Amino acid sequence: MKKNSELQIIFKHLMRDPLGMIGFFIVMIIFLSAIFADWLVPYDPIQLNIKDRLQGPSWSHLLGADQLGRDTFSRMIMGGRVALQVALPTIFGAVSIGLILGMIAGFGPRWLDNIIILFFDTLRSFPTVMFALAVVALVGPSLSTVVFIIIATSIPTYGRVVRTQTLSIKSSEFILAEKSMGASTVRILRVHVLPNILGPIAVLVAMDIPTIIGLEAGLSFLGMGVRPPTPSWGVLLNDGYSLIRNTPWLIIAGGIPLILTTLGFTFLGESLRDVIDPKLRGKKR
Repeated sequence: MKKNSELQIIFKHLMRDPLGMIGFFIVMIIFLSAIFADWLVPYDPIQLNIKDRLQGPSWSHLLGADQLGRDTFSRMIMGGRVALQVALPTIFGAVSIGLILGMIAGFGPRWLDNIIILFFDTLRSFPTVMFALAVVALVGPSLSTVVFIIIATSIPTYGRVVRTQTLSIKSSEFILAEKSMGASTVRILRVHVLPNILGPIAVLVAMDIPTIIGLEAGLSFLGMGVRPPTPSWGVLLNDGYSLIRNTPWLIIAGGIPLILTTLGFTFLGESLRDVIDPKLRGKKR
């Protein structure tokens, strides 16, 4: 009942906040269009139809066709599925590893904290593009390669936030009381520390999803991510950049979803931050 009531409070807050409501509906549209993409696309997104190449918008092709006659609208919708196929496992992997390492660093001995911080700093010392180039050169470009690259570069962000939150509650009275009663470290982390840091992590996740989707699109644009003919917003942007003198619709089909995704998740994250943070929630009221 408590969890249900908390979810109801968050949902009611989102519906009262105009930006939160807009963000929620944009995010829902993105998720639903990705889930039901097979039923929404009018054409096979990789099917060639040379006679329709570079055709403008029409009733048969809502956003025109690309240089190979493939339906741009279908490729845009399927590109959303590819974006979520990268974002969701990446977020899950990075948050899971970041949570474990961050809590161990914040709650463990000082020498272990220093080792984990050194690991975070080492990962962050590599520029993302250079790190991506090195990984792609070793294993080749693919969807799984993009997921690995983004997980590796995102772990330090979540790990540092979790470590900071853990350190802030490590000396709290209820933690000291649990220790005096003989509670194990695993129990303290699972029962007392983890619930207190999930809120800030949820806000950070909502803010980071568009960044991850944008990074996937950027890597695909540079040829280091999803490979053609797989539809991706980054591939659409790459094709549109090459054919900007012939048609603007490929750029529009690749750029508008990225803009809407960024706005939707940013609005949602801001609203979640307001309802999760008690100080900001009090100001809203």
